[in-house]
Parts: sequence; structure tokens; C-alpha cells
Amino acid sequence: MNILEKSMLFIPNRYSAHGKEIYVSYNIAVIPEDMEVLSMKLIVTANAPATGTLVLREISHGWDEQYILKARPTCTEIKDTAAISEVKEAEFDLTRLSGPWRFDSHNNHGVYVGLESEDDASFLLEDPPYLLVGTL
Repeated sequence: MNILEKSMLFIPNRYSAHGKEIYVSYNIAVIPEDMEVLSMKLIVTANAPATGTLVLREISHGWDEQYILKARPTCTEIKDTAAISEVKEAEFDLTRLSGPWRFDSHNNHGVYVGLESEDDASFLLEDPPYLLVGTL
């Protein structure tokens, strides 16, 4: 029997974008248990080309999009950074989070992405990041 690698695209189940900050989470618990996750990439898009650093942190407790500016969730220390130069789109490899997010979904609160940049680039609510998951 041939087994085909498949790609799944996930849109956020919670999402907030304000200026140079994104809070986002995805429900990947729906991936069947008999499938193996080979890769999981978060793709973020700014409204204009940016030069600077993207910072990724894991959100450590529950949060609500409606109250994000009043009650920002606690995040872990920096998990990853990406230096960018005149790009609108960047990606983070989140494969290491696929197991916890799938099998312990009550503790999956998503990630925070911050753009450290002097230019006018920002994140838009109308252009949410997406999660691309490769499975077997």
C-alpha cells in the first residue's frame, strides 16, 4: 500500500492583530491520530515589506480576542527569532509544538509574534497567519 504525504492548511481559531503584534492559535487536534505530523509551519504576512526581527513566543494561558488589549496573555521566553530584510512574508517551524498541540489541546493557547522594526510594516486583522501541516 502506498502512503501519500498530505498538506493541511489551518486558519486560526483565535486571532488578534494590533500593529506589530499577533496573537494566534490553531486547533490541530482534529488531525486523525493515525497520521504522523512531519512538519508544521506558521506563515505570517505583513502589510508592507519589512526589515527587522520577528520574535516568536508560546502563549502560556487562555486568552480572548475581544480583551487582548486590556488583558494580554502571558508568554514564554523567546522560542524563536527570524531576521527579515524587505520581505512581507516569513515562516516559523513549529513542528516541535505539533505533539503538545494535538494531544494536549487544553494547553494549546497558540503563539505570539512580534515585529521589531523601524519601518511602517504591521500586521492586519484581514490577513491572518496560517498554519501549514505536512502529514503522512
